Amino acid sequence: MALPFFDTMIHLTPNAAANVVSLSPYQARKYLATFSHYLIVLTNEATEATHAAVLAPSVDNARETKFDLPTDADAAGEVLITQSGLYTYTVYGQNSSSNTDPTNGAVVGICETGSARVTASAAWSTPAISIPDNVVYYE
Repeated sequence: MALPFFDTMIHLTPNAAANVVSLSPYQARKYLATFSHYLIVLTNEATEATHAAVLAPSVDNARETKFDLPTDADAAGEVLITQSGLYTYTVYGQNSSSNTDPTNGAVVGICETGSARVTASAAWSTPAISIPDNVVYYE
């Protein structure tokens, strides 16, 4: 049975203390052996530099998995990304709370792949809509 890969795009701000990300790797639990943690590996498409972190989800259910991925330090649960660019990401299921190597034996398999946009500009903006107060509406 083939694993259903989700191809989504996430937006990260470089050198930021907080980046809330919402993915759906939980769905892979139907197809993979039991695992307890997620490992994310981000790969820069231009330089092929990789950044890995063990995720600590705040929400992890069949609908979504939300986690914070700071990009301002090279520490546990964080990555150090200071430059903007396009990245690919791969989320692995694993049975280790500290492993950042996707070839390690604790890794069970790939849960999700996709693209990541790292830029200081907003991913989207909500336009300000003003409704004039001198308009009369008739039914």
